[in-house]
Amino acid sequence: MHSNQNVPISPYRWVVVAIMWSTIFIAVTAQFQVAALAFKIIPELNLTSGNYAMVLAAPMLPAVLFSIGAGALADRFGVKKVVAVSFVFSIIGVYFRYIPNSFLGYFSLMFLSGLTPALLNANVSKLLGAWFPREQISTALGIYFTAAGVGMTVALATSALFPTAKSAYITAGIAMFAIWILWLVFIKDKPVGAPELPPLPVLKYIGAAASSRNIWLAGLALMCFMGANMAFVGFLPNALSQVRGINPSQAGVMTSIVTLGVILGNMIGPVMSARVGRIKPFLAPAAFLGAAVMYISWIAPGTSVWLLLFAAGTLMGISVPLLMAFPMLLPEIGPVYAGSAGGLMATLQLIGAFFIPSFIIAPIAGGNYTLLFALASLFLALLGVVSLFLPELGTRAAGRGKNKT
Repeated sequence: MHSNQNVPISPYRWVVVAIMWSTIFIAVTAQFQVAALAFKIIPELNLTSGNYAMVLAAPMLPAVLFSIGAGALADRFGVKKVVAVSFVFSIIGVYFRYIPNSFLGYFSLMFLSGLTPALLNANVSKLLGAWFPREQISTALGIYFTAAGVGMTVALATSALFPTAKSAYITAGIAMFAIWILWLVFIKDKPVGAPELPPLPVLKYIGAAASSRNIWLAGLALMCFMGANMAFVGFLPNALSQVRGINPSQAGVMTSIVTLGVILGNMIGPVMSARVGRIKPFLAPAAFLGAAVMYISWIAPGTSVWLLLFAAGTLMGISVPLLMAFPMLLPEIGPVYAGSAGGLMATLQLIGAFFIPSFIIAPIAGGNYTLLFALASLFLALLGVVSLFLPELGTRAAGRGKNKT
């Protein structure tokens, strides 16, 4: 097994996490400005329900197209260089979204905006695995993934408060440019003294990842999660406004409660898993219960909705950092192939984010939001089903394996 246990633990690892966190935060904030501003964007661009789902999910599409290649290139040339190049295109996509007056133009810029988070997510296990010991990788991933929840929360709670959509877009673009500078100056691929990993042909990295059954299963679980998450959070603000008569600003705040729950789940999932030394008890049970709570939160009356939305988000957030730790924890992958394996998982994950809401849930549900959220809940439950077939990679299982050898 490839291991990073001989790497000296450096406090600089927290600088790396902070910049990675900031990168995802601003990218997700920019993406979910669309959800909060849907009441303006949909009529201005004359979007259908399917068009809107595609626009919201457009930043996920680069991961479908480029994650495997990006992971292999990062295995060969380093994560820093690969992600740094992508920043240029994402900054353009985020900043200039005020220009288009059609679906295609807006979709294209949203696509560009997703390049950086797509390439970083494909390599997150590799980069964090180079800086953190095995027992801390899930916790580091938990911290990293709170960035998405915070970004969603900020976007949903504040975007409608900007005087114009243009001012919201420009603010996000300037912030992304500043984080790009931080990335160029401060990110390092590995600590000083860490061993150089062997350079291999790109196809060798991809082949090793693609031959792992467990990588495919973890990616499929993430696919189901992202389909459920994007459909629920992406459509909820407009659904609350249209069906429940809630004003757009309050609908954004209510949806942000879900993302606050996701942040909590991202944190407590790895902590609880590390404490008991197991991963699987926090995958299927959380997914099944989360699916039920997600659906009930839409049909429930009164003020209980707020608590249910928070609970749904918390249960949704538990599984992602645990699943994303698999490339570094699997014996057949480890740090040598983690970029390619993470890229394959990210590809499946973002296929779920883009295609499940746009081409399965939205077309089937049409304008029926109750059916739409029922389908979103179903996909979260499917995550639980898939996770039943994954191996146990917690520290107790690893320790038991060492004792046997």
